[in-house]
Amino acid sequence: MSMMIVATNKDTKPWIESFKKFNPTIDIEIYPNISDKDAITFALVWSKNDIDFKEFPNLKCISSMGAGVDHILCNKTIPQDIAITKIVDKQLVNSMWEYLLTAVMNVVTNHYKYISQQKQTIWNPIEPVKSITNTTITILGLGQLGNTIAQNFANMNFQVKGYSRSKKEIKNVATNQILEESIQDSDIIINLLPLTKETQQILNNNFFEKLKTGAYIINVGRGEHLVVEDLLQAIENKKISGATLDVFEKEPLPNNSPLWKNENIIITPHSASITNPASVTKQIMDNYSIIQKGGLPLNKVDTKKGY
Repeated sequence: MSMMIVATNKDTKPWIESFKKFNPTIDIEIYPNISDKDAITFALVWSKNDIDFKEFPNLKCISSMGAGVDHILCNKTIPQDIAITKIVDKQLVNSMWEYLLTAVMNVVTNHYKYISQQKQTIWNPIEPVKSITNTTITILGLGQLGNTIAQNFANMNFQVKGYSRSKKEIKNVATNQILEESIQDSDIIINLLPLTKETQQILNNNFFEKLKTGAYIINVGRGEHLVVEDLLQAIENKKISGATLDVFEKEPLPNNSPLWKNENIIITPHSASITNPASVTKQIMDNYSIIQKGGLPLNKVDTKKGY
């Protein structure tokens, strides 16, 4: 019984060290260098890949290395009886909160505009000055991450709204199951939606047209949520004031992407919520043990819903 790690362009050493520290006897192999495909019972997957999972006849569970699972679900070679799990980790939530707090305060204080002005040696105080209490934030997606993020911003006295397909109740947050009503009159939109057929390219021209003029977009969901050409057009037309983007359809973001040179866009390298191996080792190892005993793993994904 072996674990397989599928993580192209990612350093797997910290993961292996953490797993070995937890269970010194565990057998770990790194794809594509698999010595015995029949021995693989558990796979840990980081990003999209072209692996054929049918080649591993005794595979019982595929675990994401993070909270998202779209990079796994898009693989059409996974047999239906294989369990798919995601990471649920308080540290991931905290990391996302700190990132989003920074991004939102940059907008509230106009710092992202001042950075642009500095590059052009422009001295120009921007008025009127925003404040927390008169800034409305809409959170798209109210799962584990979105729920906590919404609560945290509400606790800071932001005006907070939230969109979710299912009904949610969050103290001091105006939740809604109708997207158009959720984003109406919002100053900042934060996308935390899972990537599904319904949410793919949801941040498009039609979406932007429904926003108040000058709204700001923060995308920490998936790159496939955003239609880049529509965002650039909305910024050029001054419908959208700007955007902070942490996720992209192609990563790393190609050097020739027009996003790099747009002064109203802040780019970060998928760093909003990075999984710490030490923080999630126990839950992965627990699932590994459960699978070997024929049990049902924790944090199992509903493949029909996509999350």
